[in-house]
Amino acid sequence: MENFAYDGTRLSYLQRGDSGPPVVMLHNAGSSHVIWTPQITALARKYRVYALDLPGYGSADQPESGYTLDRYAELVRQFLLDRQLSRVAMVGNCLGSAISLTLARRYPELFRAVVAINPLTESTAMHGDLRVPARITRGLPDPAARALFDWHTPKWFARGTIRSWFSSGRAYRECPYVQPLSAGFPARALVGLVRDLSCFAALDDWPDREQLPPVCTIWGTENRVLSAAAGRTLNAQLRPERAEWLDRCGHVPMLERAPEVTAIITEFLATTDATDSHRHSEIPAESTPG
Repeated sequence: MENFAYDGTRLSYLQRGDSGPPVVMLHNAGSSHVIWTPQITALARKYRVYALDLPGYGSADQPESGYTLDRYAELVRQFLLDRQLSRVAMVGNCLGSAISLTLARRYPELFRAVVAINPLTESTAMHGDLRVPARITRGLPDPAARALFDWHTPKWFARGTIRSWFSSGRAYRECPYVQPLSAGFPARALVGLVRDLSCFAALDDWPDREQLPPVCTIWGTENRVLSAAAGRTLNAQLRPERAEWLDRCGHVPMLERAPEVTAIITEFLATTDATDSHRHSEIPAESTPG
């Protein structure tokens, strides 16, 4: 893993692939770059792939604060600028999708495509199983919330969380990546995120859709963490160029339906790459004076 630091916070990332356009992959809360293992190998044949560990998770820092959508988005943007990455394709899950869509909305010139898997918004969170812990956590007074910050979630808690990501016990048991994801994480990462959910409300409204690069959404129809029904309402606003609904699939389609999700991502990026290349080839070169 390599590291990047900005404003006192370090994220970690795995890079694979030596050539081609850049693809940046962002995981969901509670996980790490490990969830993209099945896709990294396939995508690295054609792209430069960067799979990040966001602060609070994996090999990244676990700061006392900063677990907000704006902070995550700015940290990722600075990573892209530092690595001089442009025309980036973002691939995210849950929190990673929210960061990707936020960046694409604010800085569309940096991106050529977004694959948003199970996007986290205030609506998709508050209509899914996350709504109960979210309401409790958001209602905690600041001293009580701070008391949770030093608690590191134990393995049994992490495994229970991971189990909720899958549509069935069999899919959970057969996943080879449960063990490396079961180390737990600091509670402050999830507490900070949930208490910032109101900032995710902006992602439920897309009056500026024409400003976005091409978007593909992927939902597991049996997602218990976020609401796939709310996801359909979100899609009506977002109007993605491609929308996939995977039956018998939960919160981590990239693990539960790895070959299918890999195919969707590679097909979508191939289409957007061709469009992006054609569009840029039509831009006339500046004439030389004289």
